[in-house]
Order: sequence, then structure tokens, then C-alpha cells
Amino acid sequence: MRHLESYLDPSEILRLFEEKFGTGVWHCDAEGRMQWSRGFYGLLGLDPHTVAPSYAEIERRIHPEDRRPQRDPRGFAFDRSLLDGEFRIIRPNRALRWLRIQSETFLNSAGEPECVVGVAIDITEHRRSLQPLKMDADRYAALTQVAGGLLWVGSQDGRITALLNAENQPDAHRFFGKGWLDLLPEEERETALRIWAAAAETGQPYDVEHRLRQSDGSYRWYHCRAVPVPDADGGIREWLGISTDVHEGRLSAQHVSTSRLTGAQLRAARGMLNWSVKQLAARTGVSAAVIRRLEEQNGLLRLPDETLTSLRDTLSSAGIEFIFGAGKPGVRPR
Repeated sequence: MRHLESYLDPSEILRLFEEKFGTGVWHCDAEGRMQWSRGFYGLLGLDPHTVAPSYAEIERRIHPEDRRPQRDPRGFAFDRSLLDGEFRIIRPNRALRWLRIQSETFLNSAGEPECVVGVAIDITEHRRSLQPLKMDADRYAALTQVAGGLLWVGSQDGRITALLNAENQPDAHRFFGKGWLDLLPEEERETALRIWAAAAETGQPYDVEHRLRQSDGSYRWYHCRAVPVPDADGGIREWLGISTDVHEGRLSAQHVSTSRLTGAQLRAARGMLNWSVKQLAARTGVSAAVIRRLEEQNGLLRLPDETLTSLRDTLSSAGIEFIFGAGKPGVRPR
């Protein structure tokens, strides 16, 4: 078998390597004198016949924002950080390129630094490919800051596996695993599990409001929304969700809703329960004549708070929910 050097000398191997991989090599002795390979000249966009290799020439090509503090080039053998790392260079034609340089110090027989050899590679395309990822990462970081709730990642079976902005939630650790389920009132756990199971089976977003126990033992209302993140096969890899404290808004809405009732709602609620006017009158203490007159009105009823509360509470206890949304007021069974 014939050796490779019988076909290509080392200089030809280096040239081939630099052309194929977009690299260049430089050498600097302890006095700061440099030598550049043809590939290194090419990375800087310089002509080897007109430009002498020097650290000062490299420094002139480095983007002003990426330049290191001014140092004596003779310090190369003792401080490789003068060039090591990633930085931008500006070629004579004003083209902007990214370079990565790694170097190694070589010692003489006395163990003293003798020279530094560095390898440079053009990483411009790599940097460009990472730019969308960096933008996504920046957006993600901003999202975790502006999110008005606890951002979390959940597994397929409903365990919380990661909290994305837990630093703003002192008690966030309570949500890990299936800890969130233990925070629900006992009477609400079965319903929450059923809704979660249905979402996991169908891959539909999970959207529900429930109460969660606080560290002081009290309960607050939270709006929990989550969407599935698919895997390569179209299955559910994990869930991304946000739990937002809506307690004050919920109480405010309840207060507003308990102070309102329309004649149409009263009429519909009684019909839904299949109650007669006399039955409703007997249960509320409001006369049948007053109830008939109220049901004939289409707008909001003007009643004393005591009378309005009696009508609403009686119908609500029987299984009626009064709705005041963006559309017309309505009723529905609980």
C-alpha cells in the first residue's frame, strides 16, 4: 500500500481541507510575528500578495462591537483569548461574515511558550440558521414575563412536569406531578379528571375554571387552559398550559349577576323546571300576581334586593343557572 504523501504533499492536503470546509490556519510566534494560510486570507477576503499577515490587520477586520481590549500581540503565546471565540469580520467588499477561532499554545524544550497555532472556520450560515431559534427564544422569554398566570408543561397523563415562570409564583412547587389535583376541593376532583381525560383522548384544548387551595387553606378561582403539543406521529407528546387567577373577576361577576334578572329569564327558568306560578310563589313568598306581572316584563326587573335574591336563590337551588354573557341574558340547567 502506498502512503498518501506520495500523492499529495502536506500543503496540498491543507489546501483541500480549507477549500472543502471553509477553514483557515494561522501561526504566531512569541514575538507576535504571524503567518496565514491561503484559506485564512480567503476568510478575511484579503490578497496574500498585497497584505502582510499581522494581528493588527485581523483587528482592523473585526466588527467594532466584537473587538477585544487592545493588547500587545506578543502576548499571544500567553493569552489565546486575544482571538479565541466567535466574532464578526468585515471584508474589504463590506461583506459581513462570522468566524470561530480555536487556538493552541505550543511550548519549547524548556517548557516556555514558543508559538500559537489557530484554526478559523466560517460559521456565517450556521449563525443565520440559529437566528430564527434565537428570535423564538427571545419571544418565549418575553412571553413568560408578560403571561398573567402560571405557565406549565404537562405529560400525557396529566402530571405537571415543568413550570416555565415559577420564579413569580412562591408556591408553584405545589403544582408539580399531580399535586394540582390535591389542591382542588374534593367534590370537584372527579369532574376535573373527567374533563382532562376527555381532552387527552380527543386532543382537544383543555379549558376549565376551578378552585385551588392556597397555602393559608383558602380557595381561589383559576382559569386553566391547555393545548396539546403533537409528536412526530401525530400523537400527544405533552401539554402546554396556563393557569390564571380569576378569583376577583369571578366574585365581581357573581355580584353583578345576583343583582340582575329579566322577566324573560324568570319565565324561562320556571318553564324549564315545569313549575306553575303558584308553585314558585309558594317557594319564594312572592305573590302569584307579582310573579305574573314580572314575567310580562322583558327588561331587567326593578325589585327590592330581598325579593330579587329570593327569586334567584330559589331557582338556582332547583338547578337553574342564569347567564349574563356578551349576548342576550339566558338560563340553562346546571
